[in-house]
Amino acid sequence: ISYNLGLVHLNTGQYASAFHHFSASINLKPDFPSSYMHLGITLSRLNDVANATAAYEKAIEMEGDFLFHLNFAVMLENNGNSDRAKEQFAEFEALYTELEDDAKTSDKEVVEMRQTLKDRFGM
Repeated sequence: ISYNLGLVHLNTGQYASAFHHFSASINLKPDFPSSYMHLGITLSRLNDVANATAAYEKAIEMEGDFLFHLNFAVMLENNGNSDRAKEQFAEFEALYTELEDDAKTSDKEVVEMRQTLKDRFGM
C-alpha cells in the first residue's frame, strides 16, 4: 500500500508525502528496487540530488532495469552532470536495444525521452 500511495503522491506533485510513503515501502520491503527508483525521482523533485543519486544507485544495484538507467540519466542531465548522464544513458541503450520491438514502442514517454537524450548527447 505504501508504494502505491507513494506513486499517487508523486504523480500529484505532493513530493514530501511521496517521500514518506516510498521510505515506508522500503522499510517494509527493502528488496523491491522500484521503490528506490521512485524514491530517487521524488528526492530529485525535492532538490536532494545526492540522496536521489544514492537511491538510483541502489535500485540499479538490485536490478539492472532499463527504466532505472533512463530515469537516472534524466535526473543527472537535469542537474548538470552530463558525463555521468551519458554513462547511464549508454547503459539504458544497451538494455533497450535487447528488448522485443513491441516492448520498445509500448511506452511513448520512454521513446520520446530516449530521442530527447540522443539529440542532447549528439548520438
